[in-house]
Amino acid sequence: MAPHYSRLWVFVIRYGIYFAAAWGAVYWRRWQKRRRETIAQTWPSIEGVILSGEVAPTPKTSCFLATLQYTYFVEEYRTGEYVHEFAKETDADDFVRQLKDKRVQIRYKQSNPDESVLEQSVVEQHAQLTPRFG
Repeated sequence: MAPHYSRLWVFVIRYGIYFAAAWGAVYWRRWQKRRRETIAQTWPSIEGVILSGEVAPTPKTSCFLATLQYTYFVEEYRTGEYVHEFAKETDADDFVRQLKDKRVQIRYKQSNPDESVLEQSVVEQHAQLTPRFG
């Protein structure tokens, strides 16, 4: 009977670690996004356009990531990405559809214009984010 319980504990520990690592990655990504947006508050802004978007499941979670690609012009055309998490794939798809081809304000780093941020507050002006995640 003891070997049966040891296999159960191995299973519980293994999948507990996988679960914790997956959610840890999600929260790390959220923290980084908030940090980038805070730093970018002092950067100049310019008008950009959302070119496209795609939706993909987040591995080992029930979340979906909507990734938007945008372009802006500072001495030459440049591109950037904005990523937002959703609990439902349909919400992520609607989000991408709502924002495609929209003109938005992009913040860029003056010393390195390739580094840019599309702020969540700007995105919220153009799309209904329900439910809202960080």
